[in-house]
Amino acid sequence: MEDIRENIKAICKEKGLKQEVIAEKFGITQSSFSQKLTRNNDIKYGFLLKIATILHVDIIDIIKYPVKYVPEENSCSSCQEKDKIIANLNDLLDIYKKRKGKL
Repeated sequence: MEDIRENIKAICKEKGLKQEVIAEKFGITQSSFSQKLTRNNDIKYGFLLKIATILHVDIIDIIKYPVKYVPEENSCSSCQEKDKIIANLNDLLDIYKKRKGKL
């Protein structure tokens, strides 16, 4: 799996958004936002959800970047793939909760 932090940085760059702008929308300083994107910090689901909202992308698109998940309207295989991804994410979230004791 690619590093989600690097994916967030790449999406921000792709959208032409500087960290200062994202941090302001987040309600934190640019320094705090930058620290959240360092390797020694865990990415929490709440952070990922909020950054996806600010960037106007789906969480799965952040995780899979640069591959973009585009559902095919008439394809069951597309739904099955999305279900597998969601199941994997839920499994990872459960593991994380057990390790950390909370989310």
